[in-house]
Amino acid sequence: MELFDNRPLAVVLATLALTACGGGSDNSIEEDDADNVSDFSEQLLPAATETVYLNLETGAMVEEGGDWHIAANRLSFKVNSGASGTGSVVGALAIAQDDFYDGNGDPVANMFTNATANSEQEHLLGILEEPASWQEDAFASAFGASDTWSQYDFATGVISEADDVGYLVRSAEGNSYARMRVVDFNFPTREGQGIEDFTLEFDVQASGASQFSTIPVTFTPPAGYDGGDVCFDFDSDAVVDCDTSDNWDVQVGFSGRDWYLKSNSGVSGAGKGGASDPMTWSELAANDSDPGVPQLYNTDSTGGVFTDNTWYAYNLTNQHKIWPNFRTFLIKAEADDPESTVWALQIVGYYDQNGNSGQPTVRWLPVELQQAEE
Repeated sequence: MELFDNRPLAVVLATLALTACGGGSDNSIEEDDADNVSDFSEQLLPAATETVYLNLETGAMVEEGGDWHIAANRLSFKVNSGASGTGSVVGALAIAQDDFYDGNGDPVANMFTNATANSEQEHLLGILEEPASWQEDAFASAFGASDTWSQYDFATGVISEADDVGYLVRSAEGNSYARMRVVDFNFPTREGQGIEDFTLEFDVQASGASQFSTIPVTFTPPAGYDGGDVCFDFDSDAVVDCDTSDNWDVQVGFSGRDWYLKSNSGVSGAGKGGASDPMTWSELAANDSDPGVPQLYNTDSTGGVFTDNTWYAYNLTNQHKIWPNFRTFLIKAEADDPESTVWALQIVGYYDQNGNSGQPTVRWLPVELQQAEE
């Protein structure tokens, strides 16, 4: 991999434009902020087509096998620990930006479109408290955490489908799509037999077609299903072998104490698959075809604090763009070292100066955390 720039970044240059995400908002550093720009470092990450790895201590981008703290691939961020790497880097959310969301957790459009890197800089430079806990990375499905599309009944021990949850899904080949609904899921955990039954419905837009079909295909357990992993190719309307087929699109399964949906993408497969954020069935029905926006589709990855606390909103004011929420994260270099360096970090952009996507900009600085009040 050819590195973008492996020189340490000691300071943010006052003349550097912070390219904002969407809506044409101006996130450039004003002259009034010149006294503050030396307080943090900044780097644009060329992550449109590959994963890039950043050392926060030196400000240099390094190889995957090098000494890195965070990594980025388009919208996805991870830290060097757990399922993501061999390091002991952990993260936590410091500033949640709750006012960017309404009581239902939906983004408040004008908060995103009016916010700038300058207006949200105070959170990065403020006094931050020691978090209650730190988080290492784990597997992160394109479909979100299992409690996004399923629910657990503590009285019976049965995991069932959540009401009214579906997705837009991209195939492993990357040239066909589907509206997928989670119709049924039955996992009686106390019986020790694995997943008992499930039903996923797909309205398929075949390669070269202009719309989703109105006749759904259905993914249900095959004969002799053992309650574990099983894969489906929605183009051929067939259950396929997860281990030997390259063409599976969606996998249902469980491992250990977790149950999941997977797409043939990222860390789960060599395909070009992916899934949108969850939608209600009425929202799904409003899409007659794939919207033609590649960044709509998440891929299977690893993640922790960044996947549990998204850093952006998409498609505000009917614009297919990304806006940052300027949440402030804490990144700790060594999980078990009380003297470890801790950085405060914000993701402040997704586009370069020419408007090219997949170019997230991060800014960070080392911090001394205050003990939380009892």
